[in-house]
Amino acid sequence: MTHAPTESPRLLHHLFDAQAARVPDRTALRDDRGSLTYAESAHRADRLAARLHASLPGGGDRIGLHLRRGTDIVVAMLAVLKSGHTYVPLDPAYPAERLEFIAEDAALSLVVSDRELPAGLAGLPVVRLDLPEPESPPDAAPAAATDPADPAYVIYTSGSTGRPKGVLVPHRNVRALVRACDDRYALNGDDVWTMFHSASFDFSVWEVWGALAHGATLVVVPEETARSPRSMLDLLVRERVTVLNVVPSVFRHLVRAVRPGITPAPGLRYVIFGGECVDVADIRAWRRAFGPDTRFVNTYGITETTVFVTSRPLTDAELDGDPSQDAESGFALDLGEPLDGWELRVLDENGAPVPPGGTGEIHVAGSGVALGYLGRPDLTAERFAELPAADGPPRRHYRSGDLARVLPGGVLCYAGRADSQVKINGFRIEPGEVEAVLRGLPGVRDLVVVKTVGQVGEPMMTACWTVADHADPGEVATRLLAVARARLPRHLVPGRFVALPELPLGPTGKTDRRALAQEFTAAPETVG
Repeated sequence: MTHAPTESPRLLHHLFDAQAARVPDRTALRDDRGSLTYAESAHRADRLAARLHASLPGGGDRIGLHLRRGTDIVVAMLAVLKSGHTYVPLDPAYPAERLEFIAEDAALSLVVSDRELPAGLAGLPVVRLDLPEPESPPDAAPAAATDPADPAYVIYTSGSTGRPKGVLVPHRNVRALVRACDDRYALNGDDVWTMFHSASFDFSVWEVWGALAHGATLVVVPEETARSPRSMLDLLVRERVTVLNVVPSVFRHLVRAVRPGITPAPGLRYVIFGGECVDVADIRAWRRAFGPDTRFVNTYGITETTVFVTSRPLTDAELDGDPSQDAESGFALDLGEPLDGWELRVLDENGAPVPPGGTGEIHVAGSGVALGYLGRPDLTAERFAELPAADGPPRRHYRSGDLARVLPGGVLCYAGRADSQVKINGFRIEPGEVEAVLRGLPGVRDLVVVKTVGQVGEPMMTACWTVADHADPGEVATRLLAVARARLPRHLVPGRFVALPELPLGPTGKTDRRALAQEFTAAPETVG
């Protein structure tokens, strides 16, 4: 199969093909086992695409990728797309029950794996990359008759009902993402990126295609390295990484792993945050250790809208400012400007725009909106609705379930989840509203508010927080309670404040709120 570039790349893998033709000898992929040039990566992807085409010649099937974090998983993504199919990540670290659910729900036709499949997947056809290739390789796969509107991948997200949802994202969306980010960041072929995240987490979509579309080098981080902050710091230095995409709570662990005398990460140009609210104290600690040359960017995004919706560079003036003013200025919660081609609107429960000073639900329209949920037409119709546009005919919008406050001047600040509202003593409470007041206080490293149950079975709010370096926990605890009472209505003041060494993280690196709620929910007292 040729990997010559097209005049105007129509499909996602065409972005890679163009770079493979332009810089064939440049390193494309690297992991703990070795590296591949763009030409070598293309050759491997073409060979695997031929094997996939021989098994599934028609195109349009969904193929599971049950592979370790290494160069093979990126090669497999390319091969699936080149053969005209859709890839579905199956992280081997996930519980077997979840993998079985995804395989059944996605109606996988085949799995690419580097090991024996777990019992729940064992009945599926498999192409094993850890075994020798066939002695007589199949003919090269013909160019796939794929349309840019066809799905490139399906990534599963957690559902509020407990049933994961498969999000269908087409080729054109990711191409639009790369184009839009080109207008925001000065990215080039000299960059070295990390694929830090699991392919089952949509941040990885940007990591992979953002790197390959620019002819840059992508370092695929082994899972054991990603779990060790010190090992990850060593990797940043050793690989001379220039673009790091990371969840803020993971970045916090990297900052804490910094020790006096550690070699700074040379040439780290961008740290792009996603998935959670940014902790400015961590960024300041990094800058104290390594200097001010790295640019820090906050983003807001959703799997259903193709990774990012907005981006918000954090300026030197803000990062060098007085930390005691952070909570008042709110810059760390500023969602920033929508990417070109994306539209973000904040609407009330009647679908009307929220005026300045109000809070409403974020709705997203434009180039990033996914095709919908696989096999869930009712849920797709509910969440991906046709709504009147700000100007012009109705457009398809994704109802995010996220809340934003509209400040004077049109600035939007993240305000938590609409569907995380809790009812306590007759009041409907959004924990994000409480977090927005308390999280930026001096001495607080991070803070989340969860609904718990007291000893007599009463519902209550518990604020779980971690103390910043060199802060006095007693003083911070006193400040938290005082500010909560001064700035929040009585029914919004948490009934309990709990200081923790660390907040627990879930599989994607986000704070595990469910675990906190369970840990601090007391067993009801027995009355008798």
